[in-house]
Amino acid sequence: MSRFNDRVILATGAASGLGLATARLFAKEGASLVLVDVNGEKLLAAQHELRDIGAHVEIVVGDVSTAQTAQDAVALADKSFGRLDVLFNNAAICPLSATALIETPEALFDQVIDINLKSVYLFCTAAIPLIARSGGGSVVNTASTAGLKASPRESVYGISKAAVIQLTKSIARDHAKDKIRANCICPGFLESVMTDRRADMTDEALVKRRARASELVPLGREGEYDEVARSVAFLASELESSYITGAAIVIDGGFTAI
Repeated sequence: MSRFNDRVILATGAASGLGLATARLFAKEGASLVLVDVNGEKLLAAQHELRDIGAHVEIVVGDVSTAQTAQDAVALADKSFGRLDVLFNNAAICPLSATALIETPEALFDQVIDINLKSVYLFCTAAIPLIARSGGGSVVNTASTAGLKASPRESVYGISKAAVIQLTKSIARDHAKDKIRANCICPGFLESVMTDRRADMTDEALVKRRARASELVPLGREGEYDEVARSVAFLASELESSYITGAAIVIDGGFTAI
């Protein structure tokens, strides 16, 4: 399949995890890519990997919570490819130190909101005019089951993801006239924790998390990045999801069903 031949995709948080898995899938299906991440070393490695399989890939190293990074990424898409068809807002953090709300310092609250929510606003604001100029397209945002169901001691993360869901619906309503669809995914337990959290967790803690997922998830396991990436590609594809907009697709092995 080559669903994304002649399509240009901008993805944030693309140097590792779900972002990189999705970038690989887009690249294999013919897309040209602009990838954004704060980790320059990993982002450069991702660029080399995807170019080796024949993809056209440009990168922007920067903080997604700043308007300049969003503007630079969209300008690069326009300069390099002359269009933009898909925006995948995936960058996020979930610090271990951001726990119960009253135990979360104001500066940390602001940081999580800036990276998880404000970045989506900034990239949508920068990208939507170019997507509209390109004839329409798709916005896919990474939310979370934490935005639907409160998780213990992850208050600000859940707040940010609930807001991403509502932001997605607002984009869908306001920009349908521009032939732009907007949807979000709500993953549950995945094969590893987010990059910032992994740095503060031991291997033993990850094993315990995996066991907990087996107990809580009806399918009895964590999800794989590639499984979620396929859902992102489905929502990005005009051929397959042309009548889906404003949706929050839950990808959690049944976790929120119980």
